Amino acid sequence: MDDVFNKLRSYPGEKIELTYKDKFSFRCYSGIECFNQCCRGGLEIFLTPYDVLRMKNAIGITSTEFLATYAIHVMLEKSNIPFLKLRMDENKNCYFNRQTGCAIYSDRPLVCRYYPIGYAVMKSNRPLEGDDFYFKIQESFCKGHKETALWDIETWRTDQEINIYEDANKDWVDLVLNKKLYGATVKLNDKTTAMYMLGSFDVDAFREFLLNSTFLKRFDVEEDELELITTDELQLLKFANKWLKFALFNEPTMYLKEAK
Repeated sequence: MDDVFNKLRSYPGEKIELTYKDKFSFRCYSGIECFNQCCRGGLEIFLTPYDVLRMKNAIGITSTEFLATYAIHVMLEKSNIPFLKLRMDENKNCYFNRQTGCAIYSDRPLVCRYYPIGYAVMKSNRPLEGDDFYFKIQESFCKGHKETALWDIETWRTDQEINIYEDANKDWVDLVLNKKLYGATVKLNDKTTAMYMLGSFDVDAFREFLLNSTFLKRFDVEEDELELITTDELQLLKFANKWLKFALFNEPTMYLKEAK
């Protein structure tokens, strides 16, 4: 299971393991010789639900349109669920790469925010032992490592607003790391796969499903929560993840009206 999720963190180049407090030098800016090179050449950018939410709003389209235009569904080895990769253009470059930089820089995906840092996350029963680890990705073309700006993992995460993204994705990460998805306990069919995609990535379609189906007749949703999730997309996304935990794993994250 850990190997499956860590493939979402696969990067080329030399990898140098870092502790949380190890210092590394890096700076990227428009005048640097290698500017934009990391956004070209068939790179793989896996997307999280919050990535999709931010990017579709930056472009000004619905999540359904974004998924159809800019995303590719992929099945990873040993995984029963699909993940999303950002679609590249005909030259295998990022669609949002411009001479001046990233066209959606303030809403760029989590993987891009981490670069040149990679990380792996482990799911275990030992939460106090520190299951995440980080490494520096040093690709031959990149000149940013020769700059003098110094960082550690904490200051880099703060500067790149990574905590905002990881907090938003926490429920989804818990979901995709659930051991039931990587054995015989939960086998997704076409219907449950569609549910997973709806509750993970297609927040606009989930809103329509919530409001225009029998959902609110079947599930107990308090009025104040309903107002919150229909006015705040992030809260709607978290609610959708909660629904998935109920639907896929029968977790007590919500209640049917007749069963409360």
